[in-house]
Amino acid sequence: MKQTPDSLTPLLRGIGRFDFIALSINITIGAGILGLHAKLYALIGVWSLLAYVVSATVVTLIILCFAEVSSRFSATGGPYLYARVAFGPLIGFEVGWLFWLSRMAAFASICNLFVSYAALFRPQLATGWERASLMTGLVVGVAAINYMGVQRSARVNTVFTISKLLVIGLFALVGLFFVDTVAFTFPKFPDYTSFSQAVLLIIFTFSGFDVAAIPAGEVQQPQRTVPLSLLVSIGTVAVLFISVQFVCIGTLPDL
Repeated sequence: MKQTPDSLTPLLRGIGRFDFIALSINITIGAGILGLHAKLYALIGVWSLLAYVVSATVVTLIILCFAEVSSRFSATGGPYLYARVAFGPLIGFEVGWLFWLSRMAAFASICNLFVSYAALFRPQLATGWERASLMTGLVVGVAAINYMGVQRSARVNTVFTISKLLVIGLFALVGLFFVDTVAFTFPKFPDYTSFSQAVLLIIFTFSGFDVAAIPAGEVQQPQRTVPLSLLVSIGTVAVLFISVQFVCIGTLPDL
């Protein structure tokens, strides 16, 4: 299988293995973890824990495919590059544009969720120019971090990732001491529509691993680093998400 030589895309390989693992985890743990747990509980109650296991299994199978394919490439492009090499430029073009559109939509939804939470502290952020200004600031801020260069932006991302893991992990760990086991009474298994909807919502929160494979041309030893990072990130995120859902069910009666 041929690929685009690195000489055609002379990028700085400034992302080390630890920074890339942090990048993969940070992309996967998005804003979904803040807004999803109550939605899942409303759909299927305690069975949401099983939905997480099912979703993690499905996503892991997909990630294994990505890990296998990414081990054969060292250039930038991710899914676009894989599709172009395997099926030609037309399919690669279609995959690239569809991928771009899906990420734009996902980014827009995350921006909206961020603003919705910020509006709890300042109601004026819910509408009008303040809402638009905050969203613009988010986009400009992310762009500025990337403009600093690959090594510096990777370090900033690692700091964000560690902070995120510490805060969410502390919430799950402390919450375990306050869990009420009575809350874990499993009712009748939910209908197919509700359960499948919950699984699809969780799969969305696990998405991001496909994005992590894109900057392989800026990663040190990408054919080893990318597959390892994908597997470590899904394992870390799955354990963290299930732990948070468990704590939320056991400590919040009106979740």
